[in-house]
Amino acid sequence: MKITALRTHKFSVPTGQEIRDPATGQLLCSTSKPWLFLQLETDGGITGWGEGTGEWLTEPVEATLHAWSELLVGRDPLQVSALCEDIQDRLPWKGGPVFGSAISAINQALYDIAGRAWNVPVHTILGGKRREQVRVYAHTSLESPEVAVEGALAVQKAGYAGVKANPLEARTWQRDSAAVTQSVDCVEAVRKALGDSFDILLDAHGSPTVELSVEFAEAIAAFRPLFLEEPVKVGSLEALEEVSSKSPVPIATGEKLFHIRDFLPLIEARACAYLQPDVCHAFGIDGLVEIGRAALHAQMQMAPHNAGGPLCLAASLTANAVTPNFLIQELGDAWFRRFHTYVEHDWRIEGGHINVSDAPGLGLTVKLQDIESLPYEPMPYRQYRHEDGSWKGW
Repeated sequence: MKITALRTHKFSVPTGQEIRDPATGQLLCSTSKPWLFLQLETDGGITGWGEGTGEWLTEPVEATLHAWSELLVGRDPLQVSALCEDIQDRLPWKGGPVFGSAISAINQALYDIAGRAWNVPVHTILGGKRREQVRVYAHTSLESPEVAVEGALAVQKAGYAGVKANPLEARTWQRDSAAVTQSVDCVEAVRKALGDSFDILLDAHGSPTVELSVEFAEAIAAFRPLFLEEPVKVGSLEALEEVSSKSPVPIATGEKLFHIRDFLPLIEARACAYLQPDVCHAFGIDGLVEIGRAALHAQMQMAPHNAGGPLCLAASLTANAVTPNFLIQELGDAWFRRFHTYVEHDWRIEGGHINVSDAPGLGLTVKLQDIESLPYEPMPYRQYRHEDGSWKGW
């Protein structure tokens, strides 16, 4: 069997929300999100699908995939890992979000073909699943205690194990104590309303300082969050280690890292408790599994990031199923409830978990005619700024 064609499909899906800066009212993100699907066709009549959704990177990832078409067409798709490595070996530049996302889409699509060719789910090819279901969480807002509780209750009712929100975003300068108080009040309200068995997760988007994150972690420790995500900007291992050593709340990070080489320093230093690679950026299913195996030796757990579509979820669940040290999976409920518009799937969310599909390949059937008719719009860049105009996010 040989690959005969490479096609891409980019389209935008509604987010179902408007995220605005609490201080300025400025829209912080688009009301739609672009998804990028990769379709690999073969002369055996089998088509494989992968996802390289990169939000603001959609166009460069798509261009990279088409540039690599000559390295794929005519090749055996069943040589999944070898083929992905061969593409990377031909390039002098290594790593990064564009290459990571393009390889991710290819890796997923090749595994999808292999699973369909052998009539087995991809987790069987990877050595067999360690779990039948995966613990999942969704999202709410910390705009106010009332809004936070309302959103968390809706997430709980939908069957999720926990809810994540973004604290400290109302701050107007680097050490805004009012923003700390407001976020703490929201976390306290959610814990009181939903009880002790419901997970609370907090994502600071990498924007606070070490000192602010430690202060915030100490203030929320009594409400037992599962973790505090990205308490400092990516780039300083020392800053991350300092927060981890001082925080009474476990620390998570990793969505802005890509290759196993990026994660090894964190693993070797055990600089946090949980790692959050994204299967659409971390060089595919192979990459996510490799990071998980490395983390296992440091007794760290995996809580993968997910800001993508149904193919991203399918690939994530496949990796989670074979990863012994998996903890919990992120999932956007507003998008999940519309997945049936774009693909046929057999997922169910109940009791805090989503089932791991045993269907061949990645377990999805893409509704090609439906997605081909969908519009695409680039994702505008966010504006996270303090009152004085200085940058406060990412």
